[in-house]
Amino acid sequence: MIKSVLIRGILPAALAFAALSGPARAAEPLQLITREEAGLPSGAIQTASTRNLTRGPAIDTLPTPGKGVDGKPFRLSVRFMASNGVPVDPATVRVFYRSQPPVDITERIKPYITPAGIDAPSVIVPTGEHVLEIEAADKEGRVGRRQLTLTVAPQP
Repeated sequence: MIKSVLIRGILPAALAFAALSGPARAAEPLQLITREEAGLPSGAIQTASTRNLTRGPAIDTLPTPGKGVDGKPFRLSVRFMASNGVPVDPATVRVFYRSQPPVDITERIKPYITPAGIDAPSVIVPTGEHVLEIEAADKEGRVGRRQLTLTVAPQP
């Protein structure tokens, strides 16, 4: 009797709740940079990359759009490319918003980090020009870095 009530009443309700709550969270855009952080003074943009004795992983930011509109979400997509066949260690990936002082936004983007890269399907960034610095190390400890500039226009 109890088993029948569980299967017919509680289990379908629990499954329906799980189905409804999953997509709702996935559809909610990630606030990558807050308005307060965007108001901080700009950080110095480094043009020279750090050199290692051996080459670290490459970071490809080409699929990410360079421009956006305030309040409209866009996809942040970054691909890690292994050097010498050594994969990236996702635990070593760090993402900083280049401001004074720099803001570590790694925890915000952490759920979207994999050994293959970063794929956040829906992020929001305030109006302005924002520089992100992405750092990743491979399983042998070799580090790769890349800067990504996002230019976000005000809403028309």
